[in-house]
Amino acid sequence: MAEPQAHSRSNTPSANALLRRPLDEDHAPAVSSPLNPNPDGAARSRPRAPPREQREKRETLKKREASANTRASTPNPKARKERASSDSPMRYSIPEPKYADYDAPKDGLFTPHEPHALYAPDGRTEMKKPQDHAWNKKGYKYTHCVADPLFRHKQFYRQSDSKPYGPRMSHEDTDKWFHFDDSATIVTQEKGWRMGRANVVAREGRMYYEVKILKGLPPVGPDGPAESKIIETKPGPHIRMGWARREAPLDGPVGFDGYSYAVTDVRFEALHRSRASKIFKPLPRGAKSKHMKARPPHNKSMPVEYVTDQNVHEGDVIGLEIQLPSLSLHRKVVEGIYNPAVDLGDGFDAVTGPRDPLNMDKPLDIIRDRIPVPYKGNFYFEQLDYQVTKAIESYHDRGPVPKITPSPNHDEVSLRSLPHSHMKVYKNGKEIGIAFENILAFLPPASVPSIEAVKNGARTGFDDGMVGYLPAISAFNGGVAQVNFGPDFWFPPAEILKQREKDTQMFESTDGPHIPEGRKLRALGERYKEQIAEDVVWDIIDEVDFFSQDGGWEYKGEALDYAAGKSTPRARGFVNPDENVGIEVGKRY
Repeated sequence: MAEPQAHSRSNTPSANALLRRPLDEDHAPAVSSPLNPNPDGAARSRPRAPPREQREKRETLKKREASANTRASTPNPKARKERASSDSPMRYSIPEPKYADYDAPKDGLFTPHEPHALYAPDGRTEMKKPQDHAWNKKGYKYTHCVADPLFRHKQFYRQSDSKPYGPRMSHEDTDKWFHFDDSATIVTQEKGWRMGRANVVAREGRMYYEVKILKGLPPVGPDGPAESKIIETKPGPHIRMGWARREAPLDGPVGFDGYSYAVTDVRFEALHRSRASKIFKPLPRGAKSKHMKARPPHNKSMPVEYVTDQNVHEGDVIGLEIQLPSLSLHRKVVEGIYNPAVDLGDGFDAVTGPRDPLNMDKPLDIIRDRIPVPYKGNFYFEQLDYQVTKAIESYHDRGPVPKITPSPNHDEVSLRSLPHSHMKVYKNGKEIGIAFENILAFLPPASVPSIEAVKNGARTGFDDGMVGYLPAISAFNGGVAQVNFGPDFWFPPAEILKQREKDTQMFESTDGPHIPEGRKLRALGERYKEQIAEDVVWDIIDEVDFFSQDGGWEYKGEALDYAAGKSTPRARGFVNPDENVGIEVGKRY
């Protein structure tokens, strides 16, 4: 058989009929339609070729030789960029403190109510308003600091506190219309709904505190649902209590947005995103109930019993408990590696196996970018506070938007919820039920500064050690409340009393299973001493960090190039750090 002749043009494709599909098996039209743009089934089944890599555009040899001479004296910008992005606090260009700055901080001034003095319901405790305190305003957070010559690499300033010392309501993190007693545990204000937060924060474990209503709904009155609606419309004093993050606004009540959770005095309801819901008691499986509620960890419907309508009157004591998972599990949620099939517990179980290959049990790094500023004879650390994200705005918006349900694996980090978390409510020592479950995560990047702050040099993704859920009290039209952070509670829960008995025993009891420390119910006031210890430790760590950056023991007193002059990052709130250092906080707003 004769061999086929070669083609006259090598670039002409072969027209071998044996490789073509029969006509009866190929019904694709010659021209594709809009409804069927790719009718070729073989083309759909074939894998696509990988995309070609982009060629790196390089400068010509002549251009590189011409620019070599001009770039010879220019410093390498990569080294400075890497140093600026390291996990170290930012250093600012500030002058050395004067001799008077090393004196003990002055006590804050408080002014009485005008024109008539304002007293608590006992008639003896006078309520006063802070006069010379820098308070949370326009996205900034202020904490007390003091000059210390032992922290010269840290620019001579360290964390401090103000009187009265101890767990209390914060003067700097409360609306400016709030009035306090001398212990800062009794608060009131005569305007509309305003909010104040405490100076202690819950970050993990179980925490508990109490709120006593000193002035609110009258102790004797109607207590039914119909009458309670009438009471709610009266412009009388009211109190709401709960937990709030730092993003929650101070000029609104707790429970107003997605960053706070509250319990109301009228009808004793749970309030979140300005949406009221009932407090419920979980029932055992198989119990007969008309109500069902999704329960973690698999959100299966479980029977619950809702608390009937009742009010919180004057003299009632409301106990508030919060339960949060460990910070290691919390970090898995915000980093997107939480797996409900593997991460079954709350993270407080003892690690008996090998160390986590991802090293998720390492402690969180605390980075505090702040600058000392003078104000009314004292110094305050000024730092950018966390702000509301667009995802949370859509979450608590009451407009016609799709319903958003937070979950531990939500696409938006700020909408991820914490498994094994809830908020429980007590009334006069009696456990009422659970108000909220699966509360929102707060560790960065779930909490971030504002976009304007990032444009001005703020860094994202850092935890300053005080991000979490803080006790929050809201007062309306003269409502008065008193907080108790322990350890001597008015109505201590039975679990705390039982734990105290075990702590006072001479020998460790072997009765019952061992309870990890993270699952024990604790008084929130215990966090105050822990926060002081954490501030001392991180001040020392920052000093050692800057000491090593300055050259260690070879440091002679002069600053290096990247830590002096105009190369230092600009301070937030200042236009020019070299010209505006020393301007008082109040004059900048």
